[in-house]
Amino acid sequence: MFNPIFGPLKSRRFGWSLGIDVSGQAKQCNFDCLYCELVAKKPQEHMQDILAPTLILNALKSALDKLESPLDVCTTTANGEPTLYPYLKDLIVGMQGLIPKGVQTLILSNGSRFGVSEVQEALVHYDIVKFSLDAIWPKVFSRIDRPHKDLSLAKILEGVLDFAPKYGGFLVAEVLLVAGVNDNPAHIKDLADFLRQVPNLRRIDLSTIDRPPAHQAKPLEPAKLQELMAHFQGLPLSLPKRVLEQTQVPSSKEAFLELLRCRPLSVEEARCYLSARQLQELQEMGALQTKQVGQIHFYYHP
Repeated sequence: MFNPIFGPLKSRRFGWSLGIDVSGQAKQCNFDCLYCELVAKKPQEHMQDILAPTLILNALKSALDKLESPLDVCTTTANGEPTLYPYLKDLIVGMQGLIPKGVQTLILSNGSRFGVSEVQEALVHYDIVKFSLDAIWPKVFSRIDRPHKDLSLAKILEGVLDFAPKYGGFLVAEVLLVAGVNDNPAHIKDLADFLRQVPNLRRIDLSTIDRPPAHQAKPLEPAKLQELMAHFQGLPLSLPKRVLEQTQVPSSKEAFLELLRCRPLSVEEARCYLSARQLQELQEMGALQTKQVGQIHFYYHP
């Protein structure tokens, strides 16, 4: 049976994270982003395979009861877009009594449905809300985020501006840049100017591809990323960096492969979960393969 809980994983942006996948095994998203690490799939307007909230909450309770490693956040995510999940408010309200003291709730969203009242009613219960904004020009938006045909960039931007003043938690925007796609300086200036209009914005994470994408997409060179930072002057800008833990998180080979199902891990990160010998054994079995992004080598589960 599919387990919607995975991790903990070390996040560059939010610390040790226990993931809650509300999409199930199938990718269910209203975008098909050029840089996405998930297999390409036609964008959809609604979720079709829907997990019961009780199933997710029971799995979360079980995972928290067995947890032996540090935890900073419980992260609602998806093989796709979590705000498509129709029981999102029931889920986050149900999570309140399960989350240990000192652990925050986080949702990772593409921001496309922030103008929907039911979505807003769910999001306000999260301690941290992260939304993506990769494009401010419609043609660039279509090229990089490859959205469902009924989505309008103008409506998405209106939704962000409508939700932000209603939200009292920690609001984070992520801008992910792809070389030759959305890194035009004039485009970045306009995008930064829009973010200046967003009330209560606490942080902007500016980054580029750092995991193997499903499509042909290339990361920016560090010098180019540094150059574009100048357009965000006066904004709460952050450049998340990969930080490796020195201690190992207890993990079995099976649990490690489940983590890789959710996202690739760098070779260095993988050593936080398994020994070099265990990793070699998995490679010899054909359970691990490697890809290179920039200067970093990643393990993924074929």
